[in-house]
Amino acid sequence: MFNLIKNNITIRKGFIIGVILLVLFNLLLIGGYYAIHLNSEVNKHHTEVRNELNKKIDIISKKILTEENPNQYLENYAEKNNIKIEISNKDNTIVETYNYKESKKPGSNIVTSQIVEYKDTIYLLTLTQKQDIIGANVILDFFAFEFIIIAILGITGILGANKKILDPLVQLSQDFSNYKLGILPKKRKVRGGIDHIQHDFVDLVSKLEEEKAKQNRIIASISHDIKTPLTSILGYSELLLNNEKLSDTTKNKYASTIHNKSLVMKEIVEEFDDYLSCNIKDPTKVEKISIDHLVNYLYDYYKEDLKEKNIDFKVRTNCPNILISVDLSKFKRVFSNTITNSIRHYNNDKKILIININEQKDGKIKFEIADNGTGCKEDLQKIFEPLYTTDKSRKISGLGLSICKEIIESHSGTIKAENNKMGGFSIIFTINAYKED
Repeated sequence: MFNLIKNNITIRKGFIIGVILLVLFNLLLIGGYYAIHLNSEVNKHHTEVRNELNKKIDIISKKILTEENPNQYLENYAEKNNIKIEISNKDNTIVETYNYKESKKPGSNIVTSQIVEYKDTIYLLTLTQKQDIIGANVILDFFAFEFIIIAILGITGILGANKKILDPLVQLSQDFSNYKLGILPKKRKVRGGIDHIQHDFVDLVSKLEEEKAKQNRIIASISHDIKTPLTSILGYSELLLNNEKLSDTTKNKYASTIHNKSLVMKEIVEEFDDYLSCNIKDPTKVEKISIDHLVNYLYDYYKEDLKEKNIDFKVRTNCPNILISVDLSKFKRVFSNTITNSIRHYNNDKKILIININEQKDGKIKFEIADNGTGCKEDLQKIFEPLYTTDKSRKISGLGLSICKEIIESHSGTIKAENNKMGGFSIIFTINAYKED
């Protein structure tokens, strides 16, 4: 689940980064277009307007010298050409203004001036014309360029999305279809976030197949274990039914054998039920108990039975007041399975079984169930696998230790096995101490 969330975040980040890069690339192209093309167009237009204005001021300067009514001429000319004309004296004071209208349109003013002499008086003639920032043609060119850029980026984005998202999704869908047909998926080269999801799917399939193989192995083993006593039950029951000449002693012997074989089958089925039930979490059964309470329970429950078997039994702790939160019935099963396993594998006269319960520096509670039996010569990691059998010197079979592993892991703990300094075998597991929120 964590990987899936992480991959979703990676895909989302990749999409956001891709959009930001496309926007920045678009802005970069717009800036380049303005610097290379638009700026030169604006400057060209500005120069053309200024040159035209210079021609107009030359015409006006000559015309007012011959006009009978210069004021009327200037007024008409200013309105007709949509320009502002100002007349200033030698003190730089404006004496007359023609067509003075303040335009609200954005743009810049182009100004040109020229000295004229009228009736022996020197005046400064100034013409002002409003120039739009960008002409209509320039705007059309800009929109055409932007349309081309958006089209290119859109096509690039579609192709990129097709390669990074659509293709991997199609391949992932194909992996799902193939898996339904029994074809296992394989990891591909990572090119994007979808490929990480495909890797998660491959890992999930691998775990499912591993679990499936384990369950098949359990079923096959249980089926084999049940067939052996079942064959005996069928054989002896047929003898009882078909042979009326059997003596009472023989009949009782056969009946006893059938009963014993039935008990073996019952034990196998019950152990399998326990294995299944230990995977089911029921939060309503979780309770808080102190380590001291657990120590007293273990000592009182096992001391007499172990004493009869000549086993020196001790339970020790350095944290009696610490609380743990556990499903007590399942937690007790861990000790029951482990202690039962130890009882089977003593080969000396002085038998020792010690349970140490100690608080670690990281706050976890460490449990060690140690004996001085025969130890274990096989792979200590495999003994927790269902129905794994070790060497003849220490036969650990069935589901006992596998049940212990499932129970401890359901309590968010860890479990392991090792050969200890006493020459025997130890099961070590840790769980979290209970802490108030």
